Amino acid sequence: MIHTVTGVPVAFFVNLLLAHALGVVHYGRLAFLMTLMDVATGIVALGVTTGTIQFGAKAHAAGRRDEVRLLLSKAQGFRLLVAAPLLTVVVVLVAHVSTPMLLLALVFGVWMPGFLDGATTCLGIENKTAWGAKIGMLVNLIMQAGVAISVLITHQADVVWVTRLILGAVGVGLALLVIDPGYRSAVLRPSIPKGMPAGFWRFAIPTALAGVVATLVLSRTEVFFLAWLGDAAAVGYFALAFGLASHIFAPAQALVGPLMPAISGLREVDVDSVKDAFWRTIRTSSLMVAALCVVGVPAFALLIPVLYGDAFSVSAPMFVALSISAGLLIAAGPVSAFVMGRLAARAMLMINLVALAIDAGLAASLIPVIGAWGAVLANMSGAVTLLTLLVRAELRAMAISWRDLLGEVRSLVVALPICVLVWWAAGHLGLPAVVEAVIAGLVGTAAWVIVVRLVHGGVTESDARALERVVPPRGRALVARLLASVVTKRKT
Repeated sequence: MIHTVTGVPVAFFVNLLLAHALGVVHYGRLAFLMTLMDVATGIVALGVTTGTIQFGAKAHAAGRRDEVRLLLSKAQGFRLLVAAPLLTVVVVLVAHVSTPMLLLALVFGVWMPGFLDGATTCLGIENKTAWGAKIGMLVNLIMQAGVAISVLITHQADVVWVTRLILGAVGVGLALLVIDPGYRSAVLRPSIPKGMPAGFWRFAIPTALAGVVATLVLSRTEVFFLAWLGDAAAVGYFALAFGLASHIFAPAQALVGPLMPAISGLREVDVDSVKDAFWRTIRTSSLMVAALCVVGVPAFALLIPVLYGDAFSVSAPMFVALSISAGLLIAAGPVSAFVMGRLAARAMLMINLVALAIDAGLAASLIPVIGAWGAVLANMSGAVTLLTLLVRAELRAMAISWRDLLGEVRSLVVALPICVLVWWAAGHLGLPAVVEAVIAGLVGTAAWVIVVRLVHGGVTESDARALERVVPPRGRALVARLLASVVTKRKT
């Protein structure tokens, strides 16, 4: 969480610099290249990273360390013998950058991570996500500084893209320093990826397909449709709105990563606790997303023309719309951790395919007509579809009703209309944008706290104590005061 809180503002200001230095069209070009690498990496990985974390976390929790080492070595062999060569072909064929930029992208964006990425996998297996966050803080500062310098010197999207890849590869190497020595040796000694644990490929391959499809649904892959069917400016408008919506909810998103190995380990050693863990994570993530909705979304929407210039003013309402769907997805993010903990990869794949069909169909039909707003509506529809189907599947598995779920996420249910109304009302005050943003944040927060207490939609005393325990001692008093306003007795 500290990594997120410190990293997001830095990333925000660098993103602000990129938008001004590159302009709408070249900013869209950068978004295209970054999305290409994300999608291509997911396609060629075949779910090996996720599978390694899931099977490795279970074995590590049960003390089967030799099994973990063997799995790590074989997974590393897969990355070098299969994933890296395939990703090389994709980047060469699709990126369309100059030869020097292409070579640098392949070395630092493909082969170096391919050789060392097992180290970051170990952080999840060993539940050392705190170390991952510390490394992430350092790498984020280095990378963002490098990106800022590169854009100020060159004003070229391709150079910025390659700079991100080069400096991002540093974090992969640093992870080697903190993982278990035996696991480190396994990572550095790749072997032929044969004889994986029983059920590994039955989980990994559907997971890979589901992950790729989910990336197509949830990331800004609508930029591909906009580039093919719309215009270059529309790519920039949509990319900015989507990026800001992702940044605003980054603190809540930080919950999901550590949950993946934690839930897998919990199912291995204490399955009776899983349902209680489900409710606590759902209440906590919903509360965090709701708070970010009412505090941040209206204020940032009002400030977009001031921060990014009038050229990006059309992105403001898109940002509000995308924030609603992004917030819902991130609030339900822990559900994916529980689905993965059950190794329900095929269910994930089918859900993601349905969502992708809706997303792609709407994008292809709406973007030629209404441009960037077609991408927004397509992205939101795909996200809401995926959310609904994913939550329904997990509720059935746990024998939980929709009514029970809605009762536990009341803090978010009331936050969404408050967010939209406050943004709309503050924007019609006729005051300077900064003043409107401050008013929106204060009024939104006050209204939300009042309504949450009226509907008994906050967290429980037990949740609050659990949250306080994981905060460093010096910060517990502050967290306790903040939580006190939203601690309520549950009303059914």
